[in-house]
Amino acid sequence: MNTPTIAQPPSLPLPAAPPTEDEIRDYANHLYVQHGSVNGYDDDNWREAEACLRAGIPKESSRTRMHHHTQITERAALALVKHGKY
Repeated sequence: MNTPTIAQPPSLPLPAAPPTEDEIRDYANHLYVQHGSVNGYDDDNWREAEACLRAGIPKESSRTRMHHHTQITERAALALVKHGKY
């Protein structure tokens, strides 16, 4: 006698582990150096590093702060550049 088999739903991938403090610190330092070692942006660099790591963006690809997850547009970035913010 054949027993009908019930199809199992595909398993969902496990969520990635959040980045460690050391990973964020390393990435934030990379951003600090990449942007001319300008002091005063520690929190910005930290948040950007954490967001990049969560989004899976490697350091080598983080040439600007205009990643999609930062919610900054090209138009807004131009205004910041004109006023010496970046």
